[in-house]
Amino acid sequence: MKIRYDFVTNSSSTSFVIISDGEFNLKEFIDAVGINENSNFIDIYKELFYSFQSDMIPIREVYETQSASYDTFDEFVEEYFWKSGKEMLPLILKAEENGKEVFTGQLSSDNNDVESFFCTDEFIIESKNLYINAQENGW
Repeated sequence: MKIRYDFVTNSSSTSFVIISDGEFNLKEFIDAVGINENSNFIDIYKELFYSFQSDMIPIREVYETQSASYDTFDEFVEEYFWKSGKEMLPLILKAEENGKEVFTGQLSSDNNDVESFFCTDEFIIESKNLYINAQENGW
């Protein structure tokens, strides 16, 4: 038996989809979350916004880089989002059809404390102009 005495980590990540009517911006995000600018928690949600913003990539670009592994975009979405791909696909296709921006990316527990906290659960943020689905987490 081997015993490891140095640092051991258990990383987690959460894949997300962001569907936006236009530019993904802080004001729209804060409005969608429903938090007041005077709240003691505003900095947490600002940090979450910046975490999303720093890792979001148009979903079609991600597909293009991985298209050799998939026969179709539909197959890519259903496997990339292994838990909710079948439900996510129609949302993504309808959003694209309506001219909305669709992004994907990951939050990681290896980054900052706020991002790590939000990796521990699944959540959806939804408003008239913004939809964020972060239900694809893995430990």
